[in-house]
Amino acid sequence: MAAVTGRGTFISTERHEAMRPPSDEGEPGWIGGMGGQAVPGRTDLGFIAHFNHLDPPLHEALSGVMERIGPKATAGLQMSREPSGMERHREAGAQWARLYGVHVDARDLIISAGAQHALLVTLMSLCAPGDRIAAESLSYPLIRHLAWRLRLGLVPVRTDMWGMLPDALESACRSGGVKAVYLMPSCRNPTLTHIPERRRRELVGICRRYDVLIIEDDAYALTADSPTVPFAGLAPERTCFIASTSEILGGGLRVAYLCPPQALLGELERTVSYSVSMVPPLMAEIAAQMIGDGTAARVLHAKLEEAARRNAEARAILGGIPLVTLRNGFFCWLPLPESLPAARFAADAAERGVIVAECGHFMMGHSPQENGVRIALGAGDGSDVAGALQRLRGLLAE
Repeated sequence: MAAVTGRGTFISTERHEAMRPPSDEGEPGWIGGMGGQAVPGRTDLGFIAHFNHLDPPLHEALSGVMERIGPKATAGLQMSREPSGMERHREAGAQWARLYGVHVDARDLIISAGAQHALLVTLMSLCAPGDRIAAESLSYPLIRHLAWRLRLGLVPVRTDMWGMLPDALESACRSGGVKAVYLMPSCRNPTLTHIPERRRRELVGICRRYDVLIIEDDAYALTADSPTVPFAGLAPERTCFIASTSEILGGGLRVAYLCPPQALLGELERTVSYSVSMVPPLMAEIAAQMIGDGTAARVLHAKLEEAARRNAEARAILGGIPLVTLRNGFFCWLPLPESLPAARFAADAAERGVIVAECGHFMMGHSPQENGVRIALGAGDGSDVAGALQRLRGLLAE
């Protein structure tokens, strides 16, 4: 049974087991760490900082906007615009989406205030209270929080080394009420799992059979070791793909491109209008300029090079330990034996001045299928990260 103030007492069933208030707030760095902020004597490897020292300088972007479009057009960026975004901004979005393997016409995408807003808009538009959302048993924490706020049931689905298990998804769908499935298929947060094309096609077949929407939030696809055809390419009629820019252009530049089935555009655009009226045109202009003039591509290359260097260093420092890494990954995953609960390891690491994100932050159900911690590599400078990794190695040796 569950009691909700103002609504009464309800009988809870297993399929709505995750329709409960989350126990923390957002991304792990904002919970027990510093959210990427420097604190003397402590290194935050829990919050995913995206090598922010390589972000493109904002003052140069602002000067470029003024020089390129002039004062009159710049004044137009202060005016109200259509919720889906200005045409040239959507064209830049289509160009950015192509990096992810998603080929979409500029008229068929919507500009959102970051990937989190795109996810919120999608769930608000296409799901109703009581609908169920399927997600891998460990996944991005925000999906749990949004499901609770929107009164959606969250169904944790079992995984293996290749991601979500098709038979487990089918079992969830067969029980009824699954409206959508949420996936980070090319680099799952937190485990870096990559779903191969054959598995993707199996999952698409199940979603078609049960008429389930696919929400493809592939924020770290550009860091994956090998590209794989996106769900948006395999099932464009039912996939909402989110192409984020924040990981490359800066966390404060809240611009992402939502690429949905054409039939859903109108409803999604109305929700953008209800939620933020429109994405600030100046932000969308800056993102469009960086994409169009090649700045975004140069910064992406620089960040992948730095990520490769730090991953190589992490493997060297933690050699002999079963660390899961990508060549260019922004974070890695450290599996832990059952005898060493992740929460205890994270607490011991914090006492030694290192913040890591333990698996409990990512649980979609009541218990984690995988025991481990996520270690972000983009915080501070390389020496900070290397020193923190050395302390983690010493802790593991104990």
